[in-house]
Parts: sequence; C-alpha cells; structure tokens
Amino acid sequence: MPMGSPGFVGDRLREAREVRMLTGEALSEMIGMGASTVSSYERGHTSPSPEVLDRISRVLNFRTDFFLRPLDDGDRSSDHTIFERSRASTTNALRKRARHHRTWLREIIEYLSQFVRLPAPNIPDIHDRLDWHSLSCEKIEQVAMDTRRHWNLGDGPISDVTLLAEKNGVIVTMIPMNARNLDAFSTWDSVDHRPYIVLGKDSQSAFRSRFNVCHELGHLILHREVTPSEFHDRWYFKLIESQANRFAAALLTPDSSFSSDIFTPTLEMFRQLKPRWLTSIKMMIHRSHELDIISREEARRLYINYNRRGWNRLEPMDDEFNVEEPRLVRRIVETIVEKDVLERGQVTAALPFNREDIELLANLPHGYLDEDSAYNWVIRELESYTGPH
Repeated sequence: MPMGSPGFVGDRLREAREVRMLTGEALSEMIGMGASTVSSYERGHTSPSPEVLDRISRVLNFRTDFFLRPLDDGDRSSDHTIFERSRASTTNALRKRARHHRTWLREIIEYLSQFVRLPAPNIPDIHDRLDWHSLSCEKIEQVAMDTRRHWNLGDGPISDVTLLAEKNGVIVTMIPMNARNLDAFSTWDSVDHRPYIVLGKDSQSAFRSRFNVCHELGHLILHREVTPSEFHDRWYFKLIESQANRFAAALLTPDSSFSSDIFTPTLEMFRQLKPRWLTSIKMMIHRSHELDIISREEARRLYINYNRRGWNRLEPMDDEFNVEEPRLVRRIVETIVEKDVLERGQVTAALPFNREDIELLANLPHGYLDEDSAYNWVIRELESYTGPH
C-alpha cells in the first residue's frame, strides 16, 4: 500500500474542489486518478501520496499545507442559519462555493485579529421583547427606527450603508457570485460569534447593492433566533424574506422623512429623489404604496410607465454611482503591511489559501500581496517619488 500524507484532511479537499467548481470526476481526470479514489480521499478513508498531493495542489492552485489544516468545529456546525436570497433558483454548487469563501474569510479575520482590534459587534438585540414569528409591519418599522437611534443616525438618507455595517462590527466582503439570483447572504458565525455579510459583485447597481446590505442587516437583527429548519421551510422562508425587505426599506427610507419628500408621486419626482435617498425608483414606488402614500392602482400605473421607459433593465443614474465597497478588512491588511507589522509574504505564508483568494476575500487589489507584482512596483515608485528639485 502506497504511503499516504500524514495529517491530510479530506474535507479540505472537498472544500477546495467545490470552490474551484469541479466535480469529483473532473478532478480525478485532471490528476490522473479514479473518481472512487478522489471520493475516498474526501471521505477520509485514505490519503494521497505526497506526489499525488502535490499534483492536487497544483491543479487546484492551493499550497499543500491547506490540505493539512484541520477544520474548526464551527466549519461543520449546523446550528447557525445562513440567510441566502433566492436560494431556490441558485445552484447548489454556487451556494457551496460562496459558503466556503465566507468560512475562509473568518479564518483570515481570526489571523488578522492577532494584530489589530476589530470593531465589536454593535447589533441591536430585540429578542428579549419581540418574537420574529409574529412581527407586524408596524413592529418592523419600529425596529428599523430603533436601529437608527441605536447607531446615532438621524432620519435622513444614509450616505454609505456598507461603511455603517462595518463600523458596527459586521464583517463584509464582496465576491463574484457568478449567479444572477444570489445577490448576497449573511450569518452569525458560530465560532467567532460575529455577523458576516457576503455581497455579490456581479453587475449590481449601487442602489440594489445598498438595499441588499440593509436586507442582510434585517436578517442579522430580526432573525438571529431563526433555525436552519425554519429558514428552509417554504412558508417561513417567504415570511422571513418579506420581513427583511420591509426592514431594509424602513431603514433606508424612514416613514416620517421620506413621506415628507413625496408631493406629487410621478416617475419624474422619484427620479429627482433618487440621488437624495440613494435608492432605486422601483423601490421608492413600492415604499410609497407600502406607506399608503399612493394607492395600489397608482402604483400599478407607475410600474406600467416604468417598464415602458425600459427602466426595468436600467434605471436613470444606475451607471453614474459607484457600488459601495467593503473597506474594513482591506484597510486592516494595508495598515499591517504599510506600518511594517508584517511583510506581505508573512501574511500569505501564515494563511493556507492561495494569494489571489486572500486578496479577493479581503477586497484587496489584485497583486497587492505579491512582493514582485507590477502593482507593488508602482506603489514603491509612488512612495519614493519626491518630485523635481
């Protein structure tokens, strides 16, 4: 029997394969092994020889030590709920990849927290006074207003909801989902007990992305006690999603101040309000009906004209505003590196992931952690440039 690789963790192989969106059969062909052998590796029944492990590492673009790193207990835990939007229309493979990325981000955060103090989670706790099963629209509106008070916000527009979430201890990342219907997801992590939001980077407008952040904040605040089985119940899923949508709308456009801006509810008026409230025209129409500012029939006519103008494909100003990007994790890495706490190579050496994966999850520019990349040569030249004498 060939010698295996001591310490090999089969679950890590499955993780790496799923992140690279490969089936077991496809991986087996790429490394020249049988599909049953790869399955045996993943189940922990056998381990690959050092030569085969090296081949696996090169094919999947991972360091070999990734496959020797034990999983935290929380990586297998099923007691925390992952709130995924449009889960029914998203392939299982895409959801698995996104979930692994989120777990890897937590490992990165755990490492970085040795060198910096992260913002403590500052999420309002409503569960001693409200039960999510029986939340009325009025109660959700009140929770959204209480959240604004808790975070010392006024009643006006929020300039940057992603930054707001990060300041209050939410770890946010933005990655390509490669799935039209997987906009974002969130969870309370069972290992570090932090809230996480993962946003899709796939052709979203700034306005839709902002709503997604607030929707996920709604889950983190309203639905912390929701169990996985409840979330995967079809009836409960619809209720939970509708509650998060109502919270997002109430957080972005509070009743009192938003209503006072509505004089003549026309498409042109909503277009003018869009850069003020930083929400989509479609959402403002829905919100106006939600608050009884306009009737169902008025909302229907507005939607008809909205579609006639082609705004269902691209609204005015959608291509004029930049999507809010997460900054917290990126700035932590930049601070550690630029203040010489660690060198770039030390960051990548301490973590078992591919350099590009770390840059992706930390929202760093491509090449930032590569000492020899063209990106860092440009940075060095800018830092050393003193101008003409």
